[in-house]
Amino acid sequence: KWNIFRPTPDCSKQLSSPSMIRYSILLYKPSANILIKTINQTIIDVLTKRTYNQRREIAFAYERRAKKDMISALKGALSGSLETVILGLMKSTAQYDASEIKASIKGLGTDEESLIEILCSRSNAELKEIKKVYKELFKKDLEKDVAGDTSGDFAKLLLALAKRDEPSSIIDYQKIDEDARALYDAGVKRKGTDVKCWISIMSERSVPHLQKVFERYKSYSPYDMQESIRKEVKGDLEKSFLTLVQCFENKQLYFANRLQDAMKSKGAKEKVLTRIIVSRCEVDLKKIRQEFKAHHGKSLYQTIAEHTKGDYQRALLSLCGGDD
Repeated sequence: KWNIFRPTPDCSKQLSSPSMIRYSILLYKPSANILIKTINQTIIDVLTKRTYNQRREIAFAYERRAKKDMISALKGALSGSLETVILGLMKSTAQYDASEIKASIKGLGTDEESLIEILCSRSNAELKEIKKVYKELFKKDLEKDVAGDTSGDFAKLLLALAKRDEPSSIIDYQKIDEDARALYDAGVKRKGTDVKCWISIMSERSVPHLQKVFERYKSYSPYDMQESIRKEVKGDLEKSFLTLVQCFENKQLYFANRLQDAMKSKGAKEKVLTRIIVSRCEVDLKKIRQEFKAHHGKSLYQTIAEHTKGDYQRALLSLCGGDD
């Protein structure tokens, strides 16, 4: 049997409706591919058009009615890329990020790309929630797990970011020039790079403050901050610093560029594409769409449509929310 939800006629109201949308359960005994396709489409239609809190309520209602865990039912009904998307949507943003971090350091080898994207792009408040959820889910400290799977200056930078204090929007005007000069003196001006200085400034200052620091930096250095990073450091440390600076300057453009890179060639890097769409769909995906269209000359919707197919494509397009 396949357990899925279909909306009752009165649930076509806006997502912001104060009364929780009610659902009825249809039990199917599929006998052909067309029925499987119908089931997948119903799951996509219901779960990609709801908020996380609404999906939780649906899961609770399902369990009460079907006497069965909805996540288990979804795992039994779905497979492949569509399953990855739908199961990701059944987690909160913090739970999803925590699970992605755990997956990136689990087993042999480390997925540095995923670690960098998450730890270098999330705000202080988001990282604080991710650490809390990580502890609840895996009974371990995120910092200890990251430290055990990375090394050198790369590890020091990630740990400094993970330990950042409460979110702040303070701009210390007296320190803007001092910080800009310190970044220049620690990098381009000297032979070798004082990475410790760069880590300290970029992990301890607010985003508005650093935006002004990077502008002032240009008055000291012949290169902007991103160019300086490319000249001074390499490998995962370079990617981490670049991600930080790009997110400080324009986070939505950073994600737009990541999506473009994931869909440059025929097909798509599904892992990156899925992670960004699922993790940002309730955060800032509309702004990411705007940056994507402005900088890449084509809508994100059209680009996804060209590089994906089937139910996976339908789920991503539904989450994308519209063609700009």
